[in-house]
Amino acid sequence: MGFPRVFICLLLLYCTISIPIFNGVGWAQDAINIKAIEVRGNRRIETPTILAKIKTREGDIYSVDQIREDIKGLYATDYFDDIRVESEALDDGILLIFLVRERGILQDISFDGNDKITREKLKEKVTLITGTPFSNQQLKENVERLKGLYREEGYYEAAITPVIKRLSNDKALVTFFIKEGKKIKIKEVHISGTKNISESSLKKSINTKKHNWLTSWLSGSGIYKEIEAQGDLDRIRDYYLDRGYIQVQASGPEIEIIEGGKWMQINFSVVEGDPFRIRDIDFKNNDIFTIDEIRKKIKLHKDMIFSRKTLREDMSAIIDMHGEQGYAFANVIPDIRPDEKSQQVDITFVIDKGEKIKIRRINIAGNEKTRDKVIRREIRLNELDYLNTSALKRSFQRINNLNYFENVEIVPETVSRDKVDLNVRVKEKPTGAFSMGGGYSSVYGFVGMLDLTEGNLFGKGELLKFKGEFGKLRTSYDITFKEPWFMDTPTSVTVNLFDTVRSFNTYDINSTGGNIGVGRSFGEYWSSGITYGIQNINVMGTPPTTLQIGESRTGSITSSVTRDTRDNYWDPRSGSKNNLSVEYADLFFGGDNVFAKYIYDTSWYHPLFLDTAFLVHGRFGLGKGLRDHDLPVNEKFYVGGIYTVRGFDYGRASTPSTISGDLVTGDLLGADKELIINIEYIIPLVKEARINGVLFYDAGSGFGKDDSITLSDLRTSVGGGFRWLSPIGPLRLEWGYNLDPRPGERQGIWEFSIGTLF
Repeated sequence: MGFPRVFICLLLLYCTISIPIFNGVGWAQDAINIKAIEVRGNRRIETPTILAKIKTREGDIYSVDQIREDIKGLYATDYFDDIRVESEALDDGILLIFLVRERGILQDISFDGNDKITREKLKEKVTLITGTPFSNQQLKENVERLKGLYREEGYYEAAITPVIKRLSNDKALVTFFIKEGKKIKIKEVHISGTKNISESSLKKSINTKKHNWLTSWLSGSGIYKEIEAQGDLDRIRDYYLDRGYIQVQASGPEIEIIEGGKWMQINFSVVEGDPFRIRDIDFKNNDIFTIDEIRKKIKLHKDMIFSRKTLREDMSAIIDMHGEQGYAFANVIPDIRPDEKSQQVDITFVIDKGEKIKIRRINIAGNEKTRDKVIRREIRLNELDYLNTSALKRSFQRINNLNYFENVEIVPETVSRDKVDLNVRVKEKPTGAFSMGGGYSSVYGFVGMLDLTEGNLFGKGELLKFKGEFGKLRTSYDITFKEPWFMDTPTSVTVNLFDTVRSFNTYDINSTGGNIGVGRSFGEYWSSGITYGIQNINVMGTPPTTLQIGESRTGSITSSVTRDTRDNYWDPRSGSKNNLSVEYADLFFGGDNVFAKYIYDTSWYHPLFLDTAFLVHGRFGLGKGLRDHDLPVNEKFYVGGIYTVRGFDYGRASTPSTISGDLVTGDLLGADKELIINIEYIIPLVKEARINGVLFYDAGSGFGKDDSITLSDLRTSVGGGFRWLSPIGPLRLEWGYNLDPRPGERQGIWEFSIGTLF
């Protein structure tokens, strides 16, 4: 055959699709010199880019091991579906050729076998982008994302196989073949190893719950979610650590498929250890505050059971103390030293106060409509002030309470060792709203509504509102204008005009008039106001003999004082609002009615776990005619309905002296006194949409002029419902259950309204 032909045949034998492997003939490997290297088959990826990924170079001696590593390296780039190495003989060596086939361009994505989850929902999880190359690694990642979606829906054993179909050299179609399997729900959650802490208490602290046919459809519980279950492991540890078990160990979750794949059981296990008590608490580097001053602010103390939750709260309290003094970046590190023999622990709070920080500049961004001064006047800090973290938090609350913005951020930006710029970034939302429609109000029956509101008029923070309601039991028109900062001072001016007709069984009341009020803020949470009002009252029809038919006029002055510490005016979780108002009407104010009216209203919010809140609301009202005058009928109290005591028809939760004739169907006379108590548990359902659930207990009643206020006369109800903080105001759908119905009263009432909360 001759040496050259034999050489070429041997060379082609091992330089093919597979990596050439020499059979130990060392002289052949030493004799082969790589004279040139080419890349063929690449379309989008440039040749220099590919050559940069391999280590073999022109002039090298041919190496099987190196070629193998080069192929691995090219596959690792995830650019290629196929890589081959071939060679051609040259006069004094070989030409080495890398034949590559690039990943295809994704033309389309399809799904096969998905019956339980829609194509649209599956596609939302897929990160592959049509018109771009894709890799095997991307396919694997997307398979896991789709499996995760199925697990969230309860299909824990879903199998997904991606299949690539080449449409041409450059284009490919990916189909995910899905075998969904059966939906597997959680039948039981077990926590083993518990001795001192009950298993039931631990189950309440975790998010993974067994399936409940009654509640799981609403809460989404009863389906295994891996991320949530991993978080439950931390929740179990935290539960023990908050009760002194600092040596606790927890493991899981372990998943057990039971009953032939119909159900699953989730298992956690714990080793509790023993609870530790606090033996000593000390402080280090406390050169700003004395030990006694710090001890007054913290909750941990000697001989109490150690609690990590309380420890964190105390750390925050110490940090806040320093933050209020301008040490905005103060830090506290707890040094915890357990003594296993005595089951006690020593704690040293190591304080690093850092530098005292000044504000160099306050920058406001994102406000295209709202004027800078509207935002700036809510900021409780000034340039060149020390950065007070409490004032910073309050500034955020006040800007957020304007209700002009979807998002508010206040971010300190370090500009030097002891100075920051305060960057206030807002994202505006529409503050003007026009709505027209109708609905049913449990208080006023079927109602048509027209509402035109601009809460940030000309970007100056002014309010202009027109509202009309049209119904069988109530027709009203109301125009309000409010300037919250008159003459750039914390003084508000409000002007209101109204025309209202309320219809009862045998008579109507028409009130027409207006008010002008001036308010003033004092300090951070206090405000007061005084309002002059004038209105004509016309009682028409055939009212009960206790009510006087015809026209009268009321001119009055109302003074009020308010303390409002709520964290959010629209959806509060903490703080309180207390208001005391006194209205006095007399002849010299331009009317012919003479009376005094006192109302005290209080609401207290307490935050609980999972962003829920507990509300206690109370109201006491007293109206009294003076100098032989009666309290006008339109100034009476009507207790019963969604704004007072739920589960009762409007005005019916009152003593018999406030109703004419039959207690269920008779005319309402109105009450001269009222006492109302509302207790609520507020649960966020969809935070992004500001939808809350509520459970409540109500007690209250209206009392006649000669009645004594007694707790035994209060009407009571329980119930629940939903609230949506919509753009036009709080929308409420609530059901009240009358705990002690009188003959003829309904025991359960659904109530609906658009308007204010308590």
